[in-house]
Order: sequence, then C-alpha cells, then structure tokens
Amino acid sequence: MQPYLKDGYETKVIIFNAEAVRQYNAFFNISEEDVVQPLYCAKLWPEFTLFQPFQKKEIILRETQVTQIHDIKVNIHYLAQMCVIEQKKVRQFMKYVLELQIYKNKSKCITIRQTFMEKF
Repeated sequence: MQPYLKDGYETKVIIFNAEAVRQYNAFFNISEEDVVQPLYCAKLWPEFTLFQPFQKKEIILRETQVTQIHDIKVNIHYLAQMCVIEQKKVRQFMKYVLELQIYKNKSKCITIRQTFMEKF
C-alpha cells in the first residue's frame, strides 16, 4: 500500500486478503465468504500515517457511524482515504473525529466515521 497526502487527506490503495476475510466472517458466523464486513475495515486504521499518533495515546472509542453504499469484495483494489475531521478540547477530554472512506472507480463504497476521546 503506497500512502500519499493530498489536502489533509491520506490516501492508500488497498486490497482485502480473501483468507483473512473468510476467517473473520467464519468467526462471526457470517456465511458470505467474499464480502468484507464494514467493521473489518477497522484493521486499516493503524496503516495510515494520520492515525499513528493515536496509537501511542490512551483513547476511548465513543461512537462509530457506518454508511455503506456498496459491498466491498476481497481481492479487488480500492482507494482508501482517511481524514481527521475534528480535534477539539471538551472539558477534561480531547475529542478526535476521524473518517475513513473507501472508493472503487471513484464511486464511494463505504464511510466509517469514529469519535475517540482522550482524557488529560
């Protein structure tokens, strides 16, 4: 996966491994073997440079919003784009909102927006 930054977004070309997706789906008793489940996409977050600083912090996932338009299939190239939407102080916490969008041929397949909180 080759990352590049463009206008505050980090973009990577991704492909989901068929065997890893089958194992994930089998674990959750999901019969579709070649369809990537939306929450499986969470494995992509640590691969983005924009997410690296958050791996060293004690953050709590507070909310996840998923908007899926098209199924994501295994062994197909997609373009994944991550962006930090919001970063602000709320009382004794720092709130971070990050968004991951996955595209196929310039058509959006899924948007995953997650809100994390970090206590000072």
